[in-house]
Amino acid sequence: MKPWRADFHSHTTYCDGANTPRQMVEAAYRKGFTDFGVSGHADFSMVEPGFGMSDEILIKYKQELSALKEEFAGRMNVYIGIELDGLGPVQKADYAIGSTHCVKKQGEWVVVDDTEAKLADWVRRLWNGDWYAFARDYFELEATVYDRTGCDWVGHFDLLTKFNEGYKYFDETKDDYLEPALAAMKRLNAAGLPFEINTGAMSRGYRKTPYPSGRLLRELYLMGGKIMINSDSHNTESVGFAFEQAQKTAWDCGFRKVSVLKPGGGFREVEL
Repeated sequence: MKPWRADFHSHTTYCDGANTPRQMVEAAYRKGFTDFGVSGHADFSMVEPGFGMSDEILIKYKQELSALKEEFAGRMNVYIGIELDGLGPVQKADYAIGSTHCVKKQGEWVVVDDTEAKLADWVRRLWNGDWYAFARDYFELEATVYDRTGCDWVGHFDLLTKFNEGYKYFDETKDDYLEPALAAMKRLNAAGLPFEINTGAMSRGYRKTPYPSGRLLRELYLMGGKIMINSDSHNTESVGFAFEQAQKTAWDCGFRKVSVLKPGGGFREVEL
């Protein structure tokens, strides 16, 4: 039997990806994947007009991926997903990733993974330069992502650290950061949600390690939590990016199994 290899977080030209669904699916197949999911961004036009998939675009997206799912049946399992934001609309697909891309503060939409310059300016103006206060607001919202979206798993849990390589803006080992992060993690873990180990910021050159941090992953393991490993790829080259490093990180943090979607729905647990 062909060894499993899975990646369920990816983006295409239906949102902010560089390649079409066919190109992404074919790339995953060439790389030896047994299971591959596309998870286009849900409608995010309330923050950025035209970003994400409107209901009309979502219909076309599902139709195109359904055809690819049928075409690749027996060779690779193809899944039709969507990435929801905690403050955005809830749209339906075969599965949903729950993510926190933005925080609303003083009437402004703060997109935490837009650009470093924008985020630093937002924190300076709206939180008086207090990155720990910003982190508290982020994780208080992150804690509610399942309640708001009904997602199947948690995407890039600590996305707010995208531009914090080397603790440039705040110390991720301080209690001021860890306390709200762990409170959110406990609440989401209690709902039975897997947390993805996400290599997207690595492939784009922002981080040397995946989300979540090793410290948070060790705490998740101690909580009895579950993990997935996803690339958050936006082009064919980054499908499955740095999965060996992500697997080693998971192993070093205590995990011995990873959650993988089943074609008929739900998860199966496979050995790392």
